[in-house]
Amino acid sequence: PAQQLMFREGAVEKVLGVLEGLPVSKWEAPMGLLCRLVLGSPHFAKQFLSSGGLSGDRLRVMLNPHSESTLLVTDALNILGQLARLSKDNYPLIHQANIYSQLHALIFHSGAEVRAKVCNVLGNLCRYSGFFYEHLLRHGLIAELIARCRDSDRTTRKFACFAIGNAGFHSDALYPHLKGSIPALVELLSDPEEKTRANASGALGNLLRNSLLLAPELLRHGAVEGLLQVMHSDTPAARKIALFSLGNFCSVEECRQRLLSLQFEQYIDRISAEPGDPQLQKYVGRIKAKLRPSAGSPSGNSN
Repeated sequence: PAQQLMFREGAVEKVLGVLEGLPVSKWEAPMGLLCRLVLGSPHFAKQFLSSGGLSGDRLRVMLNPHSESTLLVTDALNILGQLARLSKDNYPLIHQANIYSQLHALIFHSGAEVRAKVCNVLGNLCRYSGFFYEHLLRHGLIAELIARCRDSDRTTRKFACFAIGNAGFHSDALYPHLKGSIPALVELLSDPEEKTRANASGALGNLLRNSLLLAPELLRHGAVEGLLQVMHSDTPAARKIALFSLGNFCSVEECRQRLLSLQFEQYIDRISAEPGDPQLQKYVGRIKAKLRPSAGSPSGNSN
């Protein structure tokens, strides 16, 4: 009831108006309220957009890398990430805000929470399409995402993997620029954080999803062996993602031969004989079809 009343009364627009009359040093409390509203309901998120919440000038102030208030910056990043996550229809408005240089500066921030949230924002900017691929590349953000895979902070590493996976999902446009992520992604298959291992597994599979360009590098850096290790010894959730990624590897002749030499087929046969997760069995069926393609069928990449 309280939220419905706030929505009917245009609370978001009113709070944005309050910001205009306050010095930036007093923005924390109203920004905290905006953040809770936008993250709490897509209706408030729409109200934020229709009220000019992504006004470039205001957003650039919120994302000032030299801000004395880390809380102000993280709230702004939370709002930005939520808007990107909710709908690809929000992408053009986010692009028009032109906050690339702010994001680039913030990915170096001394606060680990800020670096992690920037990586999460970038991942959500690549969630639904390749709309931002060229823009992120041009502003140096792809290279910095790769660097963040070796960040000292585990949450930053987790979201960097997530973002790189999405940067390779929709097309192979960024593959030449994502090549440098492969050694770090393979290393992260042994990260202490389960979600990071899962994200790294997914990202490696996505680097074969759209073309064979990176297959030699993936083989050279032990991606096949690393994914098999996840398959053999990790949690059910991480194993499932590694299995799906290995299905992409099975589409490539050289990778398929490497897998067959490592007794992967016998392992898949054992899994297929076990009752269990229907989705896992679907992935197993996909792999079995690719491991022994019918005579005369092409060995190119397929999904």
